[in-house]
Amino acid sequence: MTKISDLTLLAPIFVRAYQHTEEKWSDKTAHAYLSNWLTRQPDLIFLAECNKKLVGAAMVAARPWWDGNHLIDGEFFVDPEHQKQSVAKKLLQHLIEIANERYAPVYWDTWTFREAGFPLSWYKRIGFEEIEEWIMIRADMKKLLTNLH
Repeated sequence: MTKISDLTLLAPIFVRAYQHTEEKWSDKTAHAYLSNWLTRQPDLIFLAECNKKLVGAAMVAARPWWDGNHLIDGEFFVDPEHQKQSVAKKLLQHLIEIANERYAPVYWDTWTFREAGFPLSWYKRIGFEEIEEWIMIRADMKKLLTNLH
């Protein structure tokens, strides 16, 4: 079972895993993000170790939907030093097996970077597909509030 104390070691790994993206995580923001996951769905967060050293994690949330349970959002990452060693694949397999046992989900709905090529190409290779009729949208909160007045 993942504990809050694990997050202190996990946050810097998360930061290193995302250093090649436009996202600018710090240990503090990564810790807050991972803590939110641990609070949100503690039974679906798993750690990866190599030689008794923490090297990554996988997490997802389960939600009832009209056609059955869906896994939603989700996050998995591996320290760059341990990537391309099947750690993410094994971690994801474990997460899916446990999620299937506990929630019997019919789909996993999530998002990723489109322009980077990776990890979208990896997701597609393992079975994820783009949903043509959906689009992710975002609103700046200040602008949104201004427009609502």
